[in-house]
Amino acid sequence: MRKIIIDTDCGSDDAVALIMALKSKDVHVEAITTVCGNVPLDLATDNALMTIEISNAQRPPLFVGATKPLMRDLVPR
Repeated sequence: MRKIIIDTDCGSDDAVALIMALKSKDVHVEAITTVCGNVPLDLATDNALMTIEISNAQRPPLFVGATKPLMRDLVPR
C-alpha cells in the first residue's frame, strides 16, 4: 500500500481527487495539508474538511499551511 500526503488548495477538482484517494484500497493518506491557491486558505481548509467528512472513508489529520504564495501575491480565481 502506498502512503501519501496530499497538499491541496481544495477546489472542486482537488475535492474529487481527494475523495478518490480517501476511498482507495491501494493508498493510505497519511495527512492532508491545505494552502491558498484558487481559493483563500480558510475556504480551502473548509472544503478539505467537508470532503473528508462526505467521503465516509479514511480520516487523516489535516494541517493548515501557507496563507499566501511565497514568491508573489495571491490571485484567487
